[in-house]
Amino acid sequence: MNQYDFDKLLEKYLEGSCTKEEEALVKDWSDNMLKHSELRLNSSEKSNIEQQLWARIQQSLFPKNMVAFRFKWTAVAVAASLIIGIFGLFYYQKTTAYSHSFTESIASNLGVIEVKNTSNKPQKIKLEDGSEIVLKAESSISYPEHFNDKTRSVYLKGEAFFKVKRNPSKPFIVHTRDLVTEVLGTSFTIKSYDDSKAIEVLVATGRVSVYENSEDNVTHKNGVILTPNQKIVFDKETKKLIPSLVENPVIVNIPATTLDFIFEETPLTEVLERLKEAYQIEFVVENHELNKCVFTADLNEISLHNQLDLICKSVNATYEQRGTVIFINGAGCQ
Repeated sequence: MNQYDFDKLLEKYLEGSCTKEEEALVKDWSDNMLKHSELRLNSSEKSNIEQQLWARIQQSLFPKNMVAFRFKWTAVAVAASLIIGIFGLFYYQKTTAYSHSFTESIASNLGVIEVKNTSNKPQKIKLEDGSEIVLKAESSISYPEHFNDKTRSVYLKGEAFFKVKRNPSKPFIVHTRDLVTEVLGTSFTIKSYDDSKAIEVLVATGRVSVYENSEDNVTHKNGVILTPNQKIVFDKETKKLIPSLVENPVIVNIPATTLDFIFEETPLTEVLERLKEAYQIEFVVENHELNKCVFTADLNEISLHNQLDLICKSVNATYEQRGTVIFINGAGCQ
């Protein structure tokens, strides 16, 4: 049940038009919230809740151009008092905690939590397994109140950074409309906005399996394995997965000392091997004559692209990114 469905159920409850099943759902929800809530409210806080709830109820049920009420005001008052008692703790707790810009709703019958970040700042969410999610602005995510025994599944709209607690026996799975991202324990970013033509998955640490969310072919899915500093772009129209490198690769394996990035008459093959180990990126030298070249420079505290510019300039070579691999070519050294 999403927030819209919940609001409609609330309207039906106020109108007295709920079925027995829907009334039971409201009662189960309220019992669950009251049972697990540890919040204590004073009279001022209760009054504040009542005013906010009345504003929502009146706005939803009594538009300005409404001439005739569907039921007596006294009936509304009785029903609203009951609703305030049932939902007051939940409403106050959530709107206070997230300052009206970061909202969370729980449908206890399904055990689903839905979080929406309508602010302009990222918001951090901590899951029961210890995983952390940084939900970006204008994004939402839903997940079960308690994960099952086999998987940890969440559903994302928009953009979020995930830092997943490692658990080899229970994969962490992120569902978007067109892609599924599956990991055991790692950190990565997913960008999946409804109005965007593509979905992006960018890996910071660990390994991530990304595949198309399709039931057409269960045994042969359209997917790739991503490692640090790699990303994929999924074109929603063509259904193509395009692997690449992130815009600004960062060091994954930090060198033991700064001397590891200081080179003096060092063979090019050794220089590239150190970069490969640090960034977890594959380098290919197309002309083996370049292996005769040596390189001298301090590459500490500059970006990978600047490092490659210096290397290639010193050995009269060029580099080109093809997918997730960087190719280096040149005439070579004598």
